[in-house]
Amino acid sequence: MSPGPSRVPGLVEAVREFVERDVRPAAPALEHADRYPRDLVERMARMGLFGALVPAQYGGLGLDVTTYARIIEELCRGFMSLAGVINSHTMAALIVHQHGTEEQRARLLPRFASGEARGGLCLTEPHAGSDVQAIRTVARRDGDRYLLSGAKMFVTNGREGNTFALLALTEPDARPRHRGMSCFIVEKGAPGLEVVKSIAKLGYKGVDTAELVFDGFPCPAANLVGGVEGRGFKHVMSGLETGRINIAARAVGVAQAGLDEAVRVARTLPEPPAALADIATRVESARLVTYWAAAMKDRGDRCDLEAGMAKLHASESAQEVAVEAMRIEGARGQLASGLAERLYRDAPLMIIGEGTNEIQRLIICRNLLERYGERPGALTSRDDLPEEQRQLVLAVRQAVEKDVASVIHDYEAGRRDPEPLVARLAELGIFGALAEPDHGGLGLSLATTAMIVEEVARGSATLGAWLGAQLAASLAIARHAPRDVRERLLPPMTRGERWTAPIIGPSIGARRAGADWVLTGSAPVVANAGRAKLFLVNTALEDGRSRCFVVEAGRAGLTVGLASDTVGLRGLGAADVVLVGVRLGAVAALREGAETLLEAVCNVGTAATAVGLAQAAFEAALRYSQQRSTFGQPICQHQAIQLKLADMATRITAARLLTARAAERLDVDSRDDAGATMARLTAGETAYAVTLEAMRIHGGYGYTSEFPVERYYRDAAALLLGPRDPATERRRLAARWLASQLP
Repeated sequence: MSPGPSRVPGLVEAVREFVERDVRPAAPALEHADRYPRDLVERMARMGLFGALVPAQYGGLGLDVTTYARIIEELCRGFMSLAGVINSHTMAALIVHQHGTEEQRARLLPRFASGEARGGLCLTEPHAGSDVQAIRTVARRDGDRYLLSGAKMFVTNGREGNTFALLALTEPDARPRHRGMSCFIVEKGAPGLEVVKSIAKLGYKGVDTAELVFDGFPCPAANLVGGVEGRGFKHVMSGLETGRINIAARAVGVAQAGLDEAVRVARTLPEPPAALADIATRVESARLVTYWAAAMKDRGDRCDLEAGMAKLHASESAQEVAVEAMRIEGARGQLASGLAERLYRDAPLMIIGEGTNEIQRLIICRNLLERYGERPGALTSRDDLPEEQRQLVLAVRQAVEKDVASVIHDYEAGRRDPEPLVARLAELGIFGALAEPDHGGLGLSLATTAMIVEEVARGSATLGAWLGAQLAASLAIARHAPRDVRERLLPPMTRGERWTAPIIGPSIGARRAGADWVLTGSAPVVANAGRAKLFLVNTALEDGRSRCFVVEAGRAGLTVGLASDTVGLRGLGAADVVLVGVRLGAVAALREGAETLLEAVCNVGTAATAVGLAQAAFEAALRYSQQRSTFGQPICQHQAIQLKLADMATRITAARLLTARAAERLDVDSRDDAGATMARLTAGETAYAVTLEAMRIHGGYGYTSEFPVERYYRDAAALLLGPRDPATERRRLAARWLASQLP
């Protein structure tokens, strides 16, 4: 869509101010009285919001979908019902804009944009909800008009509105039925239209939801959208893409309101509840998925799958956040005088609206099968990347598929050392991804590097973890070590000749001994410790701060145990490391900030590895579901399997976007590490859940070593646990996140 007029810049901020100043104070009274917010709606009209997506040439703002979604989020942060007033209206306007004749656009869109024409969608019927093709409302041609007869349910703005997009049968006997459906713009005023009742609802108060009955209601033939019968089903369905992004944005706004409420309550508690970290993560992931889908819509890309994922993930997140916010508040959270109970009542609407999430999962799975089938790389096309970046990531994918994925099963079964495979990866130069070219590196961003780690982990989580740890160590040294240390250590690290093992946990202390430092403590199951020539050790100082040290293998007092036999990530050479009075010179201490960067980049690497592992498990399940038949059809046609595949794909997408966002934040500010913790916790949980679901889909075969999902499930254990206890990490994240919020 074209940019709007000059008043568009700053519009989101203006809406935010409107919500803070006018909406939030008025919302409780409006909500409890279930009273239509006329004053607020009129102010929204004066701001031009009824023409948000109407092009400027027809009097609208001509916003892109991303900006529209941001406005919806802001409105819902204050009062979710307001978004309902303009969303259904906007969908009707979009149907005219995208499918109407030029005469219809010129006649109707200015009225939609100004709010003079105000209404919504007449789709659902008493017996036809998600199955739109089951509608019975009929439109019979009568000269230069159509006579409409039937009933429509759950019509937003049904009583207060005056103009609706209505789907009806113009050829009831058509097969398939959708070929006999047409869309009309119905304007109140003539006899034959009755608002039978306003429907009382659990939440979503203030905006009217009505049942409309049409009995020979006359609609001018000039209001048949597009002027041709039989195309209405397509017209309506195309509008639902934007509608689902809108529902997702609504859910983000409600979730953000829940987070705000949880923060308010948490400030009154002795210590921040760990659940606050979960809430913040859910809000962040819901927002990322929503604006990812909106950006695709704005680029003109096909995004029916992505809009569905956004709606599914954001609405489920909003529901979880509403419940968690109420739990944090405790018994008082149920009081009608508070915000938490309203959010608890409002949130289920997004799970149901624009198609229930159960139906949405079926649509997502259908799109997955149609787009990707048995081809590898589902959900990771990388087509939207800049060309140079895309070619690099795809080159790594091809190398991994050729040199790693094709042989890793034999390595695993024979418990062979994977170092020959690592050597092949080293030839690509990716172990120097984060080092600058003058040290033999590629000088890539962390965001690009995270994609590379994911691609390697798709072939082998062991190699992904190996790569991630080496990259984190190289970046910490590159940015925080003295020049002579950088020049000595980085070139062999980037070539894969000097393996490095980061030690992140808080169990090693460091104290001053004159000009030297003395390190004492232990760390269990350190990845790659058995072959490491160098350790980067995060330690706890006596004054409560942290410091990172470079400790070379063979140093007196440093003991590395025998390689441990772990459930997964076999061949990584994990071992216990003990330091007893290890004495180091001042040059071994990296500059302040290295400890934060090392842990953050390790977290991003672990998250990317977990996403790659989950992606591999999902692809295996998708292929198997098409190849395996039961009860006479491929199991991908069974609804239970479709629901699983949709949830798996959606969770992976959310984890991938969280990981990418964490990397981008660190590229901008190496101290901004909260997103990295969010990504690691979420991606680890995702890897575990997806690999388990892949095993369920494979049935008995998934439990055998002949199929890779058994290995995927074992590998997920290490990524689920991480170097720090997840429960402790959640509490730490909650405390840091709360401290970062302005009172």
